[in-house]
Amino acid sequence: MHDLSSDIDRLALVPLYIAVEPRDPRGEGPRSTEALEHIPAATLGEVAEVLIQLGVPADLLDGAVLGAPGWIVARTVGWSDGRIVRWAPDENPVNGPYPTLSSDDVATYLARAIDVSCRVASDLEIPGETSGDDAVGLVIEQRSGAVVGGMRSTDLPRLAHLASSDLWFAQIDGASIVAGVDPTTDLEPVVTCASPTANVGLERNGPWRRMGLVRSGAIVTAHQWGPQWFRVDPSGGADPASDVLALVDDYFDVPSADAEDIAQEFNLGPAQTDLLADLLDDVDVDDPFTALLRLLDLPVEAAEVAEGWLPPADLPGVRRVEAQPFVRAMWSSLTTVPTEPGRINDLQRLWIRRPRLYWVLSAVETVACAGGAVALLRAPMVGPTSRRTGVRRAAGWALAVAAVLSAADMAVPRRWRGSGATGSH
Repeated sequence: MHDLSSDIDRLALVPLYIAVEPRDPRGEGPRSTEALEHIPAATLGEVAEVLIQLGVPADLLDGAVLGAPGWIVARTVGWSDGRIVRWAPDENPVNGPYPTLSSDDVATYLARAIDVSCRVASDLEIPGETSGDDAVGLVIEQRSGAVVGGMRSTDLPRLAHLASSDLWFAQIDGASIVAGVDPTTDLEPVVTCASPTANVGLERNGPWRRMGLVRSGAIVTAHQWGPQWFRVDPSGGADPASDVLALVDDYFDVPSADAEDIAQEFNLGPAQTDLLADLLDDVDVDDPFTALLRLLDLPVEAAEVAEGWLPPADLPGVRRVEAQPFVRAMWSSLTTVPTEPGRINDLQRLWIRRPRLYWVLSAVETVACAGGAVALLRAPMVGPTSRRTGVRRAAGWALAVAAVLSAADMAVPRRWRGSGATGSH
């Protein structure tokens, strides 16, 4: 048979959400005394039955858990042009590797089959109208997040550049907290940065909360709390290995962490590990971030920021770090006064602040290097091809370069050296 697929390389797999409206006419206009007060909303079972008839693999959720009673939300996957993938083993695909239906066809079929209005979009959003006919709606994926761990203060300009967004930075009880000035900032470059200790990324996405534990840039484990979706399998279990079903399973795969993995990173005892396991298993927990950070002995302010309860600008000692081009970000990292202890940080603080002792040592270093360079380069040559002569000249030129760099360093203007040291909120 002829290959009828075309242009699949230009198509991208995207999530598609189907919002099924309530069957309730109240508020739509004047009613007679004989009008029904309420028409029951569509049920999960009704919507699932229609999706099975269409061969659409999907997950279903009752809108009541999202604060929108009467609504039903389904999620599936499709292509960027709005075509939804189908499980239809007896059909040949005509555009792409899998059978598909357009989003409009799916919404129309659902509307006719269960007498409701349906909308399909790539965002999880429940539309609505005010009394003034202004479209408002309930946006489910309202994001906020924070990262808590061992991020160094000198790394923040570079991380702001990688995140392409301004960041808030604070340190509480020896741990660093980073959040985006824009609550929707993708903090992946921050949580995956190399740091002396493990980083914990916290993200709230509507009613869902996700935690990621990263060590040295590698993900150790991740976990998600939140409402559970009901799976719709159009094959009825007859084809569990289907590629189409796997697309939906893999795309919306929910991470589940092992308490032992987290306990090993934070040296938790048996009792704490048991409490952590109970927390991970509790799908209905109201405030998982706070409970988690208390178990890990990390500042709970990070949980309040991630939940959206505490504006990161209100963190104690917070500093705003602006996103800059690469070269300026690297210079800002170099000229940021470190807030952490350590000999390397002490040297960087000394270079930036430059007390009187620094100038004395730098002057001595410059004079010593220059004198050594002159002595080595003017010393009599043993022979034109002598290895000892070559080593002596190389050492002399190295000392000369060091003298020039030391002198140039002393000439760096103060306004250049302290560019990253300010900017506190």
